[in-house]
Amino acid sequence: MVTQPGVDQIQPSTTRDGESYVSHRDDVHFKMTGDFMTGVDFWIHATGETTQGQLVVIETNWVRGTEPVWHIHHREEEGFFVMSGEITIHTEAGSYNAGAGQFVWGRKDQRHTYEVVGEEARILVVFVPGPAGTFAPGSGIDKYFYEARDRELRTPEQLAAEVENLKTNYGLEMFPELPHPREKKS
Repeated sequence: MVTQPGVDQIQPSTTRDGESYVSHRDDVHFKMTGDFMTGVDFWIHATGETTQGQLVVIETNWVRGTEPVWHIHHREEEGFFVMSGEITIHTEAGSYNAGAGQFVWGRKDQRHTYEVVGEEARILVVFVPGPAGTFAPGSGIDKYFYEARDRELRTPEQLAAEVENLKTNYGLEMFPELPHPREKKS
């Protein structure tokens, strides 16, 4: 592979004002140690700032049991490209299986969660803004993942405060009280 001269190769959390860049996987990795997704590996390849509010691209590695609680995105739509493994996307309308090489598109304002089938799945998640057309500066979903990566929710009060933070600041409604579909199979 030839590196293009004049194309910055940076961590995408840096504002680029629409300039081109190359995301290096080793430079954009972190493991979520807190929040609702403890133990999930994240690689944020494109942020709202680096794409001028057009999209966010996050590679994730989910291990069974680390999947998110039921939630609703009120600001963005979400797509899942399964790179390896298999997942089931659960919505109020039904469930959809997707294996390696398949893509699932999720509409905003639809309550959903997903579940790893087997032990783990690697997923490329793409977020695009809803009707507003762009992510507002500093309020893309990527900002939340960076903010929450080291936060641990240990008490009911911390959990309630985080649910309110997500709703107020990120347009993300969480439902931790609802049983995850994998719990119904146990």
